[in-house]
Amino acid sequence: TTEIYTLSLHDALPIWVVCVVASRLYARRWHAVLKDSFERIQEYGLLPSSRPRVVVPLASSQQAVTALGLHRPGRWTARLVLRIARALAGVGSLAMLRGRVLIIATQGPDLVPRGATQANLMSRRDANAMDFALYLGTADDNRKTIVLPMGTSAPHTILKVAETQQARCALQSEAAALAALASSHIKRYVPKLQGLVVGKDALTLFQEYRQRRQVDQSQMDTAVISFLGQLSLLNRQTMPVSTLLDAVPSDAVVRLPDEVEPAWRALRANLQLLAESGAELWVHRTHGDFAPWNCAWTDQGLFVYDWEESGDAGLALGDAFYYAISLPLLLQRKVVAAKTLQAALRLADKVAEASGMALDSRPYLALWLLGRVGKADLYDELIVLLERCWR
Repeated sequence: TTEIYTLSLHDALPIWVVCVVASRLYARRWHAVLKDSFERIQEYGLLPSSRPRVVVPLASSQQAVTALGLHRPGRWTARLVLRIARALAGVGSLAMLRGRVLIIATQGPDLVPRGATQANLMSRRDANAMDFALYLGTADDNRKTIVLPMGTSAPHTILKVAETQQARCALQSEAAALAALASSHIKRYVPKLQGLVVGKDALTLFQEYRQRRQVDQSQMDTAVISFLGQLSLLNRQTMPVSTLLDAVPSDAVVRLPDEVEPAWRALRANLQLLAESGAELWVHRTHGDFAPWNCAWTDQGLFVYDWEESGDAGLALGDAFYYAISLPLLLQRKVVAAKTLQAALRLADKVAEASGMALDSRPYLALWLLGRVGKADLYDELIVLLERCWR
């Protein structure tokens, strides 16, 4: 909003809620206009201001600090800015969070957001005594909104809200995975499932929330290897290579660059030879989207969330491969494919050792990559490099 319109709010009543998005300067003016006609005015910082992903309540410094913990950008520059913003908020300065502000003015303090009503939040907590921080998912068919209810004490519950059919199915899958893991030996790493509310307009998953803490990267890496080793014990069994290979397209579904297609066919031929020999590979319960941003260090140690793509018979080492590859794949601008391949195989070998599986990780990576050919340049480069080291 770039200007304040002349508005007689008393003449326009009954108006129960007014929402305004404005820059820092105009937010102050809107606040002055609204304060005489509305009993409650709440302000939220929108970050980043150009394309918001997180909505931060500005009622108190502590709430702002906690809300900023929802966002974990991949690029180091964004992480640095976020760290500075949290440090400033921790000493009471919210100026960095007011570049673009959402103002919500309401008639009376007891109005509850429609989403909270549909999710039956009032039956779980006193919604009138809470504020909310939001993390906005990618605007596609699988979009979920993350809601962190915030009161006077540290939050311990987080909500994931889905409206589209694809997003609803994803949350139902996650709920099933969390329920299955609740009685497993890795339950201490996993959010507790607290409820699933199916409404007309949305599906809401309630699960445990733990606040993120800073940790040395080496300590995090050690915990990740240990966790993946323990995860591999769930539903572990062998499956014929022939069965696993049948799930991969027998021909590339897109036209591949000249150097990629022969490497892709050579890797498939190597796996076909293993299949004909009767070889088997390990499968077990997997996370399915095990990227660094789906892990956090908390007061209880490693915490692993976002189990939407979990499966009970996924390819062994697949989570290790994605953990090593996801950062250069999605966030780094200058990627050295050879180093990424080495990192993926090295992590896979450590996880295999931790899990007690004696194996050659190359067939696993080959099978994992075959289904991703043509989906990203890095995947194609890794196929070429893997074929060269497996001749």
